[in-house]
Amino acid sequence: MRKKDRHAEEPAAVPVSTDAPTGTVDTAALLAEIEKARAREDELLRALAELQNVSRRRKQEMETSVLYAQESLVKALLPVLDDLDRALEASKSREDDPFRAGLLLIQDRLRRTLAREGLEAIRSEGDLFDPQLHDAMAQRPTAEVPPDTILEVMLPGYRLRGRVLRHAQVVVAGPPLPEATPGAGEDQP
Repeated sequence: MRKKDRHAEEPAAVPVSTDAPTGTVDTAALLAEIEKARAREDELLRALAELQNVSRRRKQEMETSVLYAQESLVKALLPVLDDLDRALEASKSREDDPFRAGLLLIQDRLRRTLAREGLEAIRSEGDLFDPQLHDAMAQRPTAEVPPDTILEVMLPGYRLRGRVLRHAQVVVAGPPLPEATPGAGEDQP
């Protein structure tokens, strides 16, 4: 063997502390190094967890943005849907009119298209008033139904993928008016 080859085969020397007796390793220094490595590992694990949390939040925000990206377009189409409803209501007396039949087809197609995008009407008439879904525009006293029951829908409300896009504008039942009793207000002897 050459001298050069023998030198390559020799094991590397283990560092030995000069403070310790010859041939022993300083255990206190090794323990301190281990503690530093563990602390660094904890820091790295926390940083990794934070990075995963940020990534998850970003992904969730992106999914939410995509989910509601069409909200402004759908909201802009609601007045068109309202106008179609009003035109059809006004033309009720002309059931056989081809123009009315065309409006019905357009309304149906628009409703189906919006439904595919996640738009749904808020059911209201006959239900109890819910401030999360309805805006009370008026109150009508009546004894026929319990108070806070919706009597009439002035403007329909809609949800887009479960989120309220427009509150329904409704007329709500109020308590019945007290009946005038005969002789009320007259001076009694």
